[in-house]
Amino acid sequence: LAAAPAGAQNTKDTIRLALQEPIRGVDYYLSPTGETSMMQAVVYDSLIAYDEDANKFQPLLAKAWRRVDDKTLEFDLRDGVVWHDGQTFTADDVVYTLNWLIDPATKLRFKVFWSWIAKVEKLGAAKVRIVAKTPTAFDESRMAYLTAILPKHVHANLADKAAFGRAPVGTGMYRVTRVAEKQGIQLERNPRYTYGGTARPVSNIKRIDFAFIPDQGTQTAQFLAGNLDVLRDVDIEQAAQMSRQPNVESTLVESISWYYMAIDAKGRSGVKALKDLRVRKALMMAVDRGELHKLIFGDHPMTRDPKSLCWDFQAGCAYSAPLPAYDPAGAKRLLAEAGYPDGLDLEITTFASAVRRVAEAVANQLSKIGVRTTIDALPLVTYAKKQSEGHIQAIVASYPAGLMPDVSGTAAFLFSDGARDYSGDPEMHAWSEAVQTTIDPAKRKELGRKLFDGATERAYAVPL
Repeated sequence: LAAAPAGAQNTKDTIRLALQEPIRGVDYYLSPTGETSMMQAVVYDSLIAYDEDANKFQPLLAKAWRRVDDKTLEFDLRDGVVWHDGQTFTADDVVYTLNWLIDPATKLRFKVFWSWIAKVEKLGAAKVRIVAKTPTAFDESRMAYLTAILPKHVHANLADKAAFGRAPVGTGMYRVTRVAEKQGIQLERNPRYTYGGTARPVSNIKRIDFAFIPDQGTQTAQFLAGNLDVLRDVDIEQAAQMSRQPNVESTLVESISWYYMAIDAKGRSGVKALKDLRVRKALMMAVDRGELHKLIFGDHPMTRDPKSLCWDFQAGCAYSAPLPAYDPAGAKRLLAEAGYPDGLDLEITTFASAVRRVAEAVANQLSKIGVRTTIDALPLVTYAKKQSEGHIQAIVASYPAGLMPDVSGTAAFLFSDGARDYSGDPEMHAWSEAVQTTIDPAKRKELGRKLFDGATERAYAVPL
């Protein structure tokens, strides 16, 4: 973040930011983007929250909850919670929201996030029960992340659910006072919100104004002119340069996302060489992570450095296999042993976004061991089609670690049998399924170690 001083503000107690994507409403369910995710977290509430500093779940709309058995959670709801329009929050809102999410008629891009739910039961005006189809290790994490509870009295009456995001009603820390495609989105602090705890502490900012300015150069110009107070996702070199000014402060914030490379060991793309473990290992040994680190972060040290395809603080994460060391000479020898002394041709699929420069850097590194690369940078929709058709040879992308403090999202995303699986390995599929359905923490870590060590040792995917 690069933040201008309070003296630059035109309106007291207001923070002005820019949206990189011109979203039409505050509704992650129907418009799942980084922008809507950010707003959903403060406009709506989930049943529980997660304190990322303490690594602990905390009450939110639910004041208490318990695991009845491996498939059942019960929640006691908080008293006195009021929707932004003044109506009282009850168990009916929770039951309605979750039933709408799992209804076959509800079409959502990430519907799989809630596909584990078998049924939702109202046990009283302030008590609900959620029953899973099978033992579900990540149920608490999913209830804490991206599962916003909606007002039944508003949402259920809308024939066009997309209209809800244009005039949203939540219980969260901020209420939406304006959604206008040209003017932007405005949030105002909800004076009734007092119960967020350390996971959702009450903000000292009264109003937040989001303007639609997709172009980064225009955002920067508006910031320097004093029309924006904060810039987000600034290039590291630009942030360093701008923060030399006396009225600008910059902060480097670490997320749980990481860049990764996955290789088509399954052979769907028709490149025989990639089915050879020696070739995949050679490709991974040619990657210089230190160089990539400097490209993205400059000289800034990072406390979070992925050692596997999961983070230590995530439930179910364990690993012992070291990531392939940078060894271009050893990589060349492996290629020669595999029958490719003169290298091979490889297409790297990536996204038409900031991740492209990472893919280009990886391609440059691979060229040093004789791998002749081309880059296919695609928008998300085109990428999804290419993936479903099995035409991806290798991918360099970013991934938000499953968006929760649990490995289940990553296990399902990378190693469940399907279009996103590049391993074609039944053993990996079985470990992935088991780590998602095993409740016992010790057994989960044992399964997690097999899964994530398997990814490294068999050279299916590796964090960059």
